[in-house]
Amino acid sequence: MSVLFLGETRLKTFKVLLLITLTFALIGGAGYFGFASSVKPTPTAPPVPKTVEVTTCDVEQTVTAPGILVNTSETFVKMPVAGKLAQVNVKPGDSVTAGQVLAVLDEVTKSEAQVNLLGAKDALDEAQKIRTSMDYPRATDEYIKKLGKDIKQAHETVAIMADIYKHTDDAVLKAQALTNLSNAQASLDDLIAKYNWYVGKPSQSDKDAASTKLALAQAKYEAAEASLASLEIKASLDGILLETYAKIGQTFNSDQDLFKLTDPKALEVKANITEEDYPLLAPGMEVELYFDARADVTVKGRVERIVPKRIEGSSPLYNIYISLREVPDGLADGMTADAALTIASRAGVLCLPRAVVRASGEGKAVLKVWNGIETENREVTIGLRGDASVEILSGLKENEQVVTK
Repeated sequence: MSVLFLGETRLKTFKVLLLITLTFALIGGAGYFGFASSVKPTPTAPPVPKTVEVTTCDVEQTVTAPGILVNTSETFVKMPVAGKLAQVNVKPGDSVTAGQVLAVLDEVTKSEAQVNLLGAKDALDEAQKIRTSMDYPRATDEYIKKLGKDIKQAHETVAIMADIYKHTDDAVLKAQALTNLSNAQASLDDLIAKYNWYVGKPSQSDKDAASTKLALAQAKYEAAEASLASLEIKASLDGILLETYAKIGQTFNSDQDLFKLTDPKALEVKANITEEDYPLLAPGMEVELYFDARADVTVKGRVERIVPKRIEGSSPLYNIYISLREVPDGLADGMTADAALTIASRAGVLCLPRAVVRASGEGKAVLKVWNGIETENREVTIGLRGDASVEILSGLKENEQVVTK
């Protein structure tokens, strides 16, 4: 009995203590919250936004154009005359110099060319002689006087022959007299014609005709001389032999292709531009060129020609041709190229990244500027919108911070 009673007493005591503890806890909590509600909160600073600094830079607007290298100096060496090749000295890929002998024709062809040259020389000498004679007196005065006496005597002979013919009755004798008269008259006519030629001066048309014949004879002689010299077929330029069609012992016709040569440094870029970029370009614009084959170099160039005709295909593209100020080693016809054309540029101007400035029209934009305490709206005037940056004309100063988001 005493043990049970002791247990109940402890349980009641525990409950009383628990109740007292809870009461104090409630009173303390109410006091705390009441105190806390009576204290004003301390204001917090606004968060610092993400910004970009207004700087000075070069603003450029460019157009990119893919293309390929094109050789502008490919030439064919042709057969000078019909004949057979006795010697071929080069193969594709060989470097050659202007005047180097590429092939030689056989001796038969050489002999024919020599004969043609001799004939052309004779014709030239005769034409020169005739033309020269027109610039000097055709005969001496003494010779002309002699011709005059001969004509006078011939007139007398004709008169005598005519009188004999007139007074001859015998048919046989009359026929002989007529023959003599005809011969005397022909001799007189020949002397008169010769006299007139020697005392007369050539007309301008006579001189012009003689000059034309002389020029033609000169051209034929030079052609024959060139044919003989060209029996040794030579390179016309310094370059590389691309192709050869010549074979020893083979007969070729005149003007038939024998070799194909190129100057490996005679390169330009053929690039294509879009329809949108076409109005922005003009001949004379400066270009920077990049090549996969020579990634270590950047070559300066210039727009030379723009072809105003759309390239066939699904996309509206147009060809432009770009000259190179210098051609580095290691470039060749057909290699890929990329061109960057500067449309407009501003050097040393206030600028912001292009992504930050969104124009609202008429070259204006409203930006948020962070002054270190808060943001403020600022209207700015923009100039050139480049590829990476935008020119700021007014509304901002260097080093100011513009909110990016």
